[in-house]
Formats: sequence, structure tokens, C-alpha cells
Amino acid sequence: MSKPSRGLGRGLAGLIQDNSTITNKPEEVINTGNVANVDINLIEPNPTQPRNDFDEEKLQELSASIKTLGIIQPITLRKTGDKYQIISGERRYRASKMAGLDKIPSYITDVDDSTMLQMALVENIQREDLNPIEVAFTYNRLIDECKLTQEDLSTRLGKGRSTITNSLRLLKLPDEMQAALKNKVVTVGQIRPLISLEDAEQQKNLFEKVLEYNLSARQVEELVKDPEGYIIRFADKPTEEGNADENTDDKKVMVKAVRPKLTDEQKKLKKSFTKKFAVKVDLKVDSKGTSKLIFNLKTPEDYNKIVDLLNKVEI
Repeated sequence: MSKPSRGLGRGLAGLIQDNSTITNKPEEVINTGNVANVDINLIEPNPTQPRNDFDEEKLQELSASIKTLGIIQPITLRKTGDKYQIISGERRYRASKMAGLDKIPSYITDVDDSTMLQMALVENIQREDLNPIEVAFTYNRLIDECKLTQEDLSTRLGKGRSTITNSLRLLKLPDEMQAALKNKVVTVGQIRPLISLEDAEQQKNLFEKVLEYNLSARQVEELVKDPEGYIIRFADKPTEEGNADENTDDKKVMVKAVRPKLTDEQKKLKKSFTKKFAVKVDLKVDSKGTSKLIFNLKTPEDYNKIVDLLNKVEI
């Protein structure tokens, strides 16, 4: 005779209990490792909850769904004295309160503060609706508060090490740029090239161009490499009569600036400076005719040498 089916096995069966095994009375002692209907008044939010913003409209939608279908997936709690603290599922908890539920199906586990924080952060990071700054901030908390390395995060989250590193770099951006990312005014691709700029004023100027002209990620990369090598102008869009279209005021494009070629005298000067200072010297002339000498200092010794030479020049 064939053996009865084991169904889903102990993994999922251990979480989804038969209704007869679910504890309904809040005054009963609920053992860890079980799913129980816990009195909503005995549940309190996690004080270290990594997520601070809850979309009110989406909470209302979830609440309406819970009124109709109930909670499909139990929230996760841990016992703290006479109360239960949320490890994961605060959205479902808030929506359940809106829906007027008295009890919530909950999986009870027994973990310490550190493990609880890790569980909450890892569960949070797997959500698809987090903005890039929330993701970066969560990575940073896992590293700082849970004492995890980037390699640990890569293993636990199944994400590439470079993905985590690039995300953390976003936290180096000024508050204004982080806010733009958080509010989806710009994308990560548009803003990431600006991180490498050490000149705060240049970084701010390029960021303003990104906002004003909605530059693509590729255009921002090019501007970072050569801030003065491009100009932004009105798009040329002739009408049937051959005249400029009156409605092209808001159509701007970024094009390569036409730089004057170096004259023979300028080429000679560039070569002379390179020989005199024993470091590579570039001479660039922008589209407005403004010249710029650039010393390529690869080592501290190169820097100190140039500073010493310039200090000897009488002004």
C-alpha cells in the first residue's frame, strides 16, 4: 500500500498550521516556532524598523484586501515581556489595524536583538519598492550595527559585491542629491557619475544641469569627464517653410563643443612646459577661447616638485 503524501514537507508545514493548532486566546502562553492568532493590542512595532515611509494609499489598498481575503502571509514576531515585537510585516500590521482586525496570524520566533535587527533589515532590503537611498542606508546599517562585511552581505543577499559597493557610495552624495534620488526626481544612473567629483561646486553645477535638462546617464558621464567639452543648446527643428520651429524652446540637446585647434605656438608652449617641469602638461582651449594649463601630477613627489617651483616664482 502506498504511503500517504507528505505534502509540502516540514519546512512550510511548520509555518502553516492547521486551524486547530492556532492559539486564539491572548492570555495563553504561545510557544515559539508556532503560528498563532495574536491579539493586535499585544503587538508593538519594531523600534529599529529600517523602513520609515509607508505609502498611505497603498496601506488603504492592502487594508481593503485584508478585509476581503484576510492576511495571507503571517507576520513575524518575537516575545518581549507581555508584548510581541514585530520583526517583519509592519505594513500588514498597520493595514490590519485599519481594517479593524482584533487578531493577526503571526509566526513567533525567539531571537536576540542583533539577530532581530538582521532579520528586519534583510527582509526589508528584499522589497522591490525601496528607493536607492533606503537600500543604501539599509546596507550601511547591516555593516555598522550588525558587524557584517560587504562580502557577508553579498553572500546573504545574493547580490554582487560591486552592487553593494556602488549602492553605499550614494550615501556620499550631498543631502540635496540624496533627496532627489529618494523622491525619484533623478535615477541612479544619472546621479552616480557625480560621486567621483571632488570639487563640490562643480558637482553642484553639473547636478543642476541634470535637473534642468534631464540629461541621460551617458550624457552625465561625458560631462564629468569633460565639463567644458559640451554645450547645451536649442534643438534645430526646421519647419516646412525652413524656419526654426517656434515650439522648440523646451527641446534642448547636448552637443560636443567645437574647440579651436592649438596653434603651432601653443603646441610649442605645451611641449616647453612639459620639458621644464618634467611632468606631462596639457594646454586646452575651450569654445570661448579660454586657455587652461593642466599639470598631470601622478605622485606626491610630482605635486611637491611643482609647488616648490611655483613658490620660487617672484610675483
